[in-house]
Amino acid sequence: MIPQLRNDIDRDLQRPAGRWWRLAGLFGLGWFVLFAVGAIILQGEPPAYDASVAEVRQFFTDNGTQFLVGDYLAGLAFLLLFLPFVVGLRSLLGAAEGGPQIASRLVLVGGLATVLVGDTATVFQDTLALGAGNPELQDATIRAFLYANAPAIAAIGLPAALFTLAASLVIWTTAVLWRWLAVVGVLAGVLLAVGAAFPVAGDPTGPLWTIRFLSFIGLLVFVVSVSIAMLLRAEPPASLSTPPTHA
Repeated sequence: MIPQLRNDIDRDLQRPAGRWWRLAGLFGLGWFVLFAVGAIILQGEPPAYDASVAEVRQFFTDNGTQFLVGDYLAGLAFLLLFLPFVVGLRSLLGAAEGGPQIASRLVLVGGLATVLVGDTATVFQDTLALGAGNPELQDATIRAFLYANAPAIAAIGLPAALFTLAASLVIWTTAVLWRWLAVVGVLAGVLLAVGAAFPVAGDPTGPLWTIRFLSFIGLLVFVVSVSIAMLLRAEPPASLSTPPTHA
């Protein structure tokens, strides 16, 4: 099955109007792989914002370079792979949605905002990775960066929730992809929206933090599942496969 799928993709991409949504699905899977390497394997789990300054200094002294490399790879994943995936998904959903395509346009807005907010949010921990081992950086400054990082990272959940919820609406109403994906997307979207409030609780390991953690797992599952569905979809939506009629 895999060799046949690869041959189909190669053949489709050679056509002027090939099945481009399959290429977008490949971008989505590529994003997951590169993001996992950068953000999960290389960066690991940095100390929480209530950790001791000594622990924070030690973590970033030992892992600073590896952390920055991981952030660089994660940034590449979002810019070079996630954004093309979002654009391809928006096009596929828009073709199926028809009309003003409001929900599918919100998919693009949510995906782009997720990249922008996420790229901005990493500046605080990247600064610590560069300077936490420097004795000239005061403890109070390190603590301030830790506090600033918590709401910045949490804020990623809001545009990501818009992305998943808008995509789920189109998937459910049009069945352009497997309908059960909409259920996964709604669940991930709700968790993302609720988890974004975890700094309010003032507990870096409390229930809201757990919801936030689960929400990002849900986002990964949604993107990977949608990518696979796009990769396996053989035919375009009706509005793409049906030529326009002229009076």
